[in-house]
Amino acid sequence: MRPDDFAIDNCLKCAVCNDACPVFGVHPRYPGPKHLGPELERLRREGVATDTEWLEYCLGCHRCDLACPHQVSVSEMIARAKAKHRKPLARSLRDWWFARPGLLGMLATILPALSNFALSMRPARFLMSRLMRIAPRRKFPAYTRPNLHSPAKETTSGDRMRVVFFPGCFIRFNRPELGRKVIDLLERNGFAVEVARTDCCGVPATANGDEAKARSLARANVRSLIDHVNAGMRVVTACSSCGFMLKTGFGGLLDDDKEFADAARQIGASTLDIGELLMAQSDAGKLNTTFQPTNLRLAYHAPCHQKAQGIGRPWYHLLGKIPGVAIEDIDAGCCGMSGTYGFKQEKYNVSMAIGQQLFDRISASQPQMVATECATCQMQIEHGTTFKAIHPVEVMLQAYDGRPL
Repeated sequence: MRPDDFAIDNCLKCAVCNDACPVFGVHPRYPGPKHLGPELERLRREGVATDTEWLEYCLGCHRCDLACPHQVSVSEMIARAKAKHRKPLARSLRDWWFARPGLLGMLATILPALSNFALSMRPARFLMSRLMRIAPRRKFPAYTRPNLHSPAKETTSGDRMRVVFFPGCFIRFNRPELGRKVIDLLERNGFAVEVARTDCCGVPATANGDEAKARSLARANVRSLIDHVNAGMRVVTACSSCGFMLKTGFGGLLDDDKEFADAARQIGASTLDIGELLMAQSDAGKLNTTFQPTNLRLAYHAPCHQKAQGIGRPWYHLLGKIPGVAIEDIDAGCCGMSGTYGFKQEKYNVSMAIGQQLFDRISASQPQMVATECATCQMQIEHGTTFKAIHPVEVMLQAYDGRPL
């Protein structure tokens, strides 16, 4: 029996989850996680038809789970109901593709220059808005040939601690140079790095209601990672969504398969965000602190999936160790992008309304740039403000060499 089969009775309808929900705060008609989760779940389990369009408006940010004083798995109930929700054809086609960023990345990087040109053209974006309901004001990240590989064997030998880097789709297909920076940063701190041969983590599939695809990806990733973990290697992520998915045993998708479920939990227990890993090195007195003074004023935004991991704000503390860096924690809630959510035409205004508080706080702070570990948070910040957003890895790595960003 699933843990939430018991936890559902712990819901006392206190509505704390509604208070924590970013959508509930900006959309007057949105019924909130309390209704879409435990209230409707009781009816769903009795076979009552409860399908509703509002399921699609859940961000999957997991703030409701964190807020619940009785540990009810609100977001998981909504995600399972979303997987059974029936959508119009155009949105079904769009969400099918959004659930498969790995496939989309492989196709787009066959001829990346052509793909980038086509995706940047206004007529193409107009057609996508008409045929697939993709917000025409959104810009797609540029694609590049996937050329991220494990370092040469001589750099992974010796007494270095061995780790396996799970890059995720965005680093693999859009920013492999960021992946190389992750590897460089890890090597400078005494780690031997191997790049995992994995697929998408499965968060986009779950978010777009494709549970079957999410399960398939989870199984493939377990097969790819378990031998590394059994060999004593830690799994390192540089994307908060990938890290959250791995740490939760791939979202409980494999709980009904004991062999895979045990392996998934083993992988989850061995997974660390790179900031979390480096913070542990710092606590142990092993962090490479040969930083050059850097005159930089930063704002830091903690992504929702980073908060959901319960690891604090490691990057905020790590970047604060660099001489000359002034960093402000912009604690202004969710950015509103939530992966593919903000690309959807019917959700664009909701996405921007959620992010407005963050945009205003960043503008008031007037930083030189914003640091955040989530790629789509970076996109949303740059879309809603005039400030450049970068991954904290880039700040720390540049500080070692004293080069300007």
